[in-house]
Amino acid sequence: MDFRFVTASVSLLLLSFCSNTDKANAAISNREKCQCVEETNSVRWRKVTNFTIIQKDSFCNKVQIILQLSNKQSCLNPDSKPGKRLQKCWRGIKFNPQKKKICLKLKRKTGPKKRIKH
Repeated sequence: MDFRFVTASVSLLLLSFCSNTDKANAAISNREKCQCVEETNSVRWRKVTNFTIIQKDSFCNKVQIILQLSNKQSCLNPDSKPGKRLQKCWRGIKFNPQKKKICLKLKRKTGPKKRIKH
């Protein structure tokens, strides 16, 4: 066997190995990077001070609702009843961040007042 043939074969093998690892690294870097890993179905609305809705994009294939509570952040499930209500309100105010407080107000039941017995 010729020495040049062996070195050329080894070089070709190393080159193909390096190109395969680059493809693997590229696949890992394109993985979903969602900010919300765990989601809750309900929160105490009185403690919510702000919210952010992130639509589906190339980095994360789901809608994310991030709530800023008085002492921490929490992610709300977009398929839950409060998540759908918040998204509907956000579309209703035409994505205007200055009107976010409208979506955070609690809807109180309006009905007949209870009579107090004396």
